[in-house]
Amino acid sequence: MSMKDVKMKRLCAVILVLLVPVVFFFGNRKESFVSALQGGKNLNSKVDEILKQNEDKELISNEVFQDKFIYLAFQKEDEFTSFFVDVKTGEEKLLFDYIKEDKKEEFSNTVQSLLYLKYPKFIADVLSLEETEKLVQLSNNELVIHYNQNILEPKIEESLYLRINYNEVKDTLDFPVSLDGEYNNENGYDLDKNKKAVALTFDDGPNGARTNKIVDILEQNKAHATFFMVGNRMEAGKETILNVLNKGNEIGSHSYNHKNMKRMKLEDVISEEEQTKEVYYKITGKELLYTRPPYGNITQQIKENLPTIFVNWNMDTEDWLHRNKDHIVQYVMENVTDGDIILMHDSYDSTVEAVEELLPKLYAEGYQVVSISELAQLKGKTLEKNQVYRSIEAN
Repeated sequence: MSMKDVKMKRLCAVILVLLVPVVFFFGNRKESFVSALQGGKNLNSKVDEILKQNEDKELISNEVFQDKFIYLAFQKEDEFTSFFVDVKTGEEKLLFDYIKEDKKEEFSNTVQSLLYLKYPKFIADVLSLEETEKLVQLSNNELVIHYNQNILEPKIEESLYLRINYNEVKDTLDFPVSLDGEYNNENGYDLDKNKKAVALTFDDGPNGARTNKIVDILEQNKAHATFFMVGNRMEAGKETILNVLNKGNEIGSHSYNHKNMKRMKLEDVISEEEQTKEVYYKITGKELLYTRPPYGNITQQIKENLPTIFVNWNMDTEDWLHRNKDHIVQYVMENVTDGDIILMHDSYDSTVEAVEELLPKLYAEGYQVVSISELAQLKGKTLEKNQVYRSIEAN
C-alpha cells in the first residue's frame, strides 16, 4: 500500500468518527478526549469542568452524537444527572436545543400524549406543564425524561419518568438515532405484581349519570372497578352498561330484584339469577362471572347450588349511611391494605366525590385500583365457583 493510500485510509477513518455516534471509554475521567473536535479548547474546558463537578458520581454514559453534541450522564445511588455539550461551541445545552426548529411543538405534543398514556391525569397535568428543564437520559433506542416528583400533590413516593422510543420522535430529532423494528409504549393500565392492589366495587347500579361519572374518574386515574348491577335495572341502563365495559371495567350480578337471598326459596334464587344473566347477555353478548348477594347474605345451600363465583367484601365504606365524602376517604385511607375488596355504591353524589379524591391518594400510596378479575390475576389466584371471596391475597 502506498503512502497516499495510507493517508486516505486514515482520513476516511476520521470522517467516519465524526459522522456516527461514538462511545468513548476512558480510565482517567479528567483526561480530555475531544481535542480533535470542532469545539477545541472551549469544548475541552467545558467537559473537564463537568467531569470535575461530578467526580463523586459514576460516569454511566459519554457519547458523541454525530457532530452535534457530547452527552454525559452520571449517577450516584438514585440521583441521576445529565449534560449536553455542543461540539461546535463548547457550550452546555438542553435536549430541546437539538430538536428541529419546525418540529419543537410536535415533539412537545408527543411527550404530552405519552405522559397521559402512562400516568393518571392528576400527574400528567402537572408534568406536562412543568417549565423547568427535565433530566434526560439517552440510550441506544430511547430517551428517558426524569421528572421532579416533589412538585405533585399528593406526594408520590415513586420516581417519575417517561420512556420514549426513538420511533415516536424520530422526525423531530436533529441528531441520528437507532430505531427498533417493534416496540411498546408505557401504559398506565399495565399491571405490576410488585405493587399493592385493591379492588374497588360498586353495588346497586346502573345509575346513569353517577355511574358514568365514576367511569370517567376511573379512566382519568388509570383505574378499573367491578360494578355489581341489579338485573331489573339493566335494560333501562344498557348504554351505561356498555360504557362501563368499553372503559375496561367489569360487571357482576347483584341479583334481579335486590331481595335478601336468605329469605328466598332456592329455586327462586336460581331462577332470578338466570333472569339477570339473560338480560345481561342480551345487552352485551357476555356471560356474568360474579355474583354479589344483596347485603352479602347467602345460605350454605345457595352457595353449593348456585353455579357462580360469590364476591363480597372486607372493607365497607358505609357510604349509603354516612353520605359524606370526607368520611369515606378518611376511612379507606386509614384502613386499606393490599388485596382488599372495597364496597361502595354508585347511587350517591357523595360517593362520586369521594372516588374523585380517593383514587389519587391511593395511587400516591402505591396502590393499583383494579377490578376483581385483575386483582385475582395480580395475586395469582383462580377464583372458583361456589366459593365466597371477601378479599384476594397472594398465594
